[in-house]
Amino acid sequence: MSRELGSAAEQGDPPGRSLSYAIARAIVWLRFLIVPAWIAAAVLATMHLPSAFESENADVGSLLPHSSRAIEVERNAIKTFGLPLLSRTMVVARRPQGFSAPALAAATRYIAATDQKEGNGAIRAVPLLDTPGLLAAHETATTLLVYLYIRPSLSESEQQQAAEDFASGLRGATGAEAVKVTGALPATRAETSVAMSHILWVEVATVLLVVGILAFYFGSLGVPLLALATVGIAYLIVDRVLGWVGQQFGLAFSSEVEPVIVGLLFGVLTDYLVFFVSGYRQRLRAGVEPLAAVTAVTTELLPVILTAALMIAGATLTLLISGVHLLASFGPAMAIAVIAAAAVALTLVPAGLAIFGRVLLWPRQPKAEETERLEEDDESGARARLIGTAVRFPALTTILCLVVLGAAATGLSQLALGNPVMRGLPPTNQAHQGYDIAATGLGPGVLGPTMVVLEGDGIAGRTARLAALESALSEQEGVSGVLGPAAEPVPSEPGLMVAPNGNAARYILVLDGDPDGADASETLSNIEDDLPELARRSGLGEARVGVTGDTTIATELTEDTWSAFERVAPAAIAILLLLLWVLLRSWSAPLYLVGVSILVVAAALGITVYVFQDLLGYGELAFIVPVASSILLLALGADYNVFLVKRIWDEADRADLKPAIRSAGASAGRAITVAGFILALSFAAVMLIPIQSFREIGFALFIGLLLDTLIARTLLIPALVALFGRGGAVKSSGRTAEDRPAVAAGS
Repeated sequence: MSRELGSAAEQGDPPGRSLSYAIARAIVWLRFLIVPAWIAAAVLATMHLPSAFESENADVGSLLPHSSRAIEVERNAIKTFGLPLLSRTMVVARRPQGFSAPALAAATRYIAATDQKEGNGAIRAVPLLDTPGLLAAHETATTLLVYLYIRPSLSESEQQQAAEDFASGLRGATGAEAVKVTGALPATRAETSVAMSHILWVEVATVLLVVGILAFYFGSLGVPLLALATVGIAYLIVDRVLGWVGQQFGLAFSSEVEPVIVGLLFGVLTDYLVFFVSGYRQRLRAGVEPLAAVTAVTTELLPVILTAALMIAGATLTLLISGVHLLASFGPAMAIAVIAAAAVALTLVPAGLAIFGRVLLWPRQPKAEETERLEEDDESGARARLIGTAVRFPALTTILCLVVLGAAATGLSQLALGNPVMRGLPPTNQAHQGYDIAATGLGPGVLGPTMVVLEGDGIAGRTARLAALESALSEQEGVSGVLGPAAEPVPSEPGLMVAPNGNAARYILVLDGDPDGADASETLSNIEDDLPELARRSGLGEARVGVTGDTTIATELTEDTWSAFERVAPAAIAILLLLLWVLLRSWSAPLYLVGVSILVVAAALGITVYVFQDLLGYGELAFIVPVASSILLLALGADYNVFLVKRIWDEADRADLKPAIRSAGASAGRAITVAGFILALSFAAVMLIPIQSFREIGFALFIGLLLDTLIARTLLIPALVALFGRGGAVKSSGRTAEDRPAVAAGS
């Protein structure tokens, strides 16, 4: 008899009087209350709780821990010098044929008039022109960059409007063909706006994928509708619960979170529904009454889905100890989403099946005579042949799978991380266009200069020594220009390069590459290593040195990400091992199951590096990609392994292990494979958002889930189970697997 997710005994015999059975009976009995209760909960949550994704914090420093050295240096410098020098909002103007002298004069008057406004004066402005000698300018008098210092008390929209108004005035004054607002803050706000404007397309694409796959697989119109209803209710509740959690605990959820939540909810909930409907349909084919079939499949899946959800939630919650705000916001968001998905799957889905029954499966109703044909299809299909080969030659299959996944994982040796906030936007975005304009005329480094601060008694009076250090800094590899006390871009002003009290001086370093990129981070790390010696040679060895700027922030983000991974990964692995042991009652199986998930994660990230860094030429991955995608892939991989291995264990209670692997893998594998494809495609839809970090996360999750579905669960795990056995797994009867009497060959 064919079995998709339930054993023959479970399909025909009444389940035992277990806790799972009691809960399943209660869910079926309360079905007419559960459905309206979930609908009411979604409506009330929408009416009375805040949304998690209505507001965004565009402060670059908010990505870092409160102990960020870069932010501390920057804040102290503002207090010491009385004037900010680093700007994260800029306006860049360009005329390829060059600005005329009258145009430059008009620009100077406009900038000076803006800079001298008083009262509500929200903007101060400092210009930089591609003039030979000032920086390693690529051209001459074609590009004008203006650093804007906008009053931070203004709202984000007011700051953006102030910059837009300034850009409009500069365009009128210079007649420039292109005038763009750019910088880290406008780019961060643009990232949020672009993500929000494309989230609808992600949802539409995911809906079409889910509906199409479910309709094709089940030959039904009702099952896709049930899927959409459950996902819609779950999303409304998750959005509002996250909003309430953020409000109560001061958490802000970044723009990266919502698309991932959409993909996670669609994928996980739809997959759980696939398992429910597959088991329900198979029991109907076996002649079980509809309500009894719902009770049986709920009894079977309740402990498995609950354990799987706890694994995902527990693993993702470890991101809370990452120490990086952006990563920490992913943790509770994904944990709440998957717990809500499990709650809906374990109550609303069986209640819906119990209420609507066979109507959901229309027009392809299950028939008893299909059972034998489906069993033959399972046993003769391509998946069955692959699993059979893996079981017959487990050592060879394991070696080949390890070679393939290991080869893919070699890309990790080239992994570089950055925070390409401007370059990561779509090319049509104003902030990205401004980056390109500035990079063409002045070099990309001007968009995020680095500030070096020296402090010491009377240091401002040591002009010769300060000039010597300025010269030494300008000679460092990867530095295109230095502005310091010896060469100021504007007439001297107290507090600009030297502190009013005379006890501090500062320099502006413009690096060659993207200030948020991996190359600039490497350059700055080398400079920071050399700074003490450079200061000593310049006669300033006793000065206290601090470094800040966008490149410093990007470097800290990278370092904090690696530190976070070192803290988070062991905790996530420990949680997965513990929960797998509780469910499978085996010492060895959790080890090789988690080991396979780790290898799949490494392979997925390695392929992502090869595609985005090498093939597409991005140069680095967004800093958030490795940790966020690794933890989620690790949890999801272990999640789906639970469904397969638990099924093998159940089969092995009644037969030899190798036949059990073939039988469970071929029959249950069909539903598990469909579920894996749905989840992979749900995350692939995230790549529709034209932002580098989203595309990298979406791709890493997509390729990782495909590897998990096509290689790990089809070949590697069956081979490992055949090699290592159940490892002392406890049978449902209470005996270990080794206690089962041998079955005679051919019986």
